Amino acid sequence: MTNLPVVCFLNPNSTESMTNTCRDTLGRITVAAETRFEFITNRGAPEAIQGAEDGDLATKAMLSLVSELPHNYSAFVVGCFDDTGVWDLIEQVGRPVIGIGQAAYHWASLRSQRFVVLTTLAVSVPVIRESIRCQGFEPYCLDVVASGIPVLELERSPDQSLKILNDCIRNIVQTYGQDVAVILGCAGMTDLYPDLAGQWDSLTIIDPVAAGLRLSGILCHG
Repeated sequence: MTNLPVVCFLNPNSTESMTNTCRDTLGRITVAAETRFEFITNRGAPEAIQGAEDGDLATKAMLSLVSELPHNYSAFVVGCFDDTGVWDLIEQVGRPVIGIGQAAYHWASLRSQRFVVLTTLAVSVPVIRESIRCQGFEPYCLDVVASGIPVLELERSPDQSLKILNDCIRNIVQTYGQDVAVILGCAGMTDLYPDLAGQWDSLTIIDPVAAGLRLSGILCHG
């Protein structure tokens, strides 16, 4: 057991319950065999990452945190859809690092070619659009839609959040049809994924946390 590759899943915000929610996601998906995961909260960061300023603060705290971690991790997952600090972390650790946004874009482009990102607040839209552009996924992205739900409200008011997200998905389908993938553009939406996928069973909905966990497991054995 001790010789298995270990993936470090970093929640770059300081909300412990969100780390636990991402850990729960691991329990409901299939990942590469013989891989262990450890989940760590970036306690020196903002409670939620909503926009570039929060991202900068979280990145600084995350790099400091990782510098104090053991060096036994085979790969890292950064659990923020903005891919906060991913490129800085790659330079620091010299090992595979994947952001959950990055993982979701790869997953969606392979599944459906075209995708729409459904995120939280409008302040996150420019950051996500720039990340998509820098990673070369702009030709596949039809839109980035803000639901208007603050990150922490996804957890505090799940029923209301589900209603809003369902309305947003309905609008996306009416605009772009059902052959487009809808990417849930926030780690905090992972707990709502089973309900959304069940209600939209004919639509490809991508959970970025699940995508990051699956792809990181593959990276360890590639």
